[in-house]
Amino acid sequence: MIPREDIITGILATPLVALLQEIDEVKPSPRVRPLFDLISETGVLQKKGDKYKRGQAPPVGEVSPIAEAVAELFQHIVFPYLAADRQAVRLSRELQRALYVYTSAYQAFRITAVQELLKFGGLTLVAGWFPCAFSSELMSIAGRDVVIVEEREDILTLEMDRLSLIPLAPSPPGRELAAAGFYAFEITRLDDLEQVAEKYGKFDTAIVCNRGVDVTRLGGLADEIFYIMPKDKVIFQLNDALLRGLGLTAPAQDADKALRKAEREELGPFEIYIYIKERRHRLTK
Repeated sequence: MIPREDIITGILATPLVALLQEIDEVKPSPRVRPLFDLISETGVLQKKGDKYKRGQAPPVGEVSPIAEAVAELFQHIVFPYLAADRQAVRLSRELQRALYVYTSAYQAFRITAVQELLKFGGLTLVAGWFPCAFSSELMSIAGRDVVIVEEREDILTLEMDRLSLIPLAPSPPGRELAAAGFYAFEITRLDDLEQVAEKYGKFDTAIVCNRGVDVTRLGGLADEIFYIMPKDKVIFQLNDALLRGLGLTAPAQDADKALRKAEREELGPFEIYIYIKERRHRLTK
């Protein structure tokens, strides 16, 4: 459902990881431990107390486009952020392309999630487009009108350009509702979604994937919320570093506390926390 091997290969293909494979043992400062923790999840390093020893790195396979994108993002966003707290203020065309290609790693998951989570029709808020990139699947599969929110214009523009070229699918046979004909984009912080709701009205559904959103406040803006978190540590830590390195709102450290009252389901390598006000809905196994 998600090409984890490609993501691991991308991390292994970076110069930093190649260097660490030549070191028997290292004791990093507390400041850069999150970087070493991420790398240790790939098997390159083994954590032993406050030290990291050389591990048994998996062999680097064929470098796919997703792996190439991950290598680019790790080298120019993840590493500068985790090593020096530097954020990517300007994105080169190469980085923009890499960010967009990385979202394709979630395509199979997006399709399955939309098919199994959503009824047909309604207005949906995507509270944070990156990294999971929910958009056209909501419209073509579930007939949803969509409002996509992101915090950086240069990232949201990637999806604006794509959706302007994609024709919408016709409604499924036997459905009374027409296929979605409306989508909109908003650039605003995720702690200011109330102004989005004031503009478009209350949402039938809000989808949040691996982003820092106040679930309680969001409950006042949407009848149902699907909050998605990856279970895989490599993917979670990579996304967290990417989001913070881009200056986007990442999940808070205590995000699990806000999700305890939700119904929890699993879909592949993801946990989906479901808040529904008026109806109960479970994933189709």
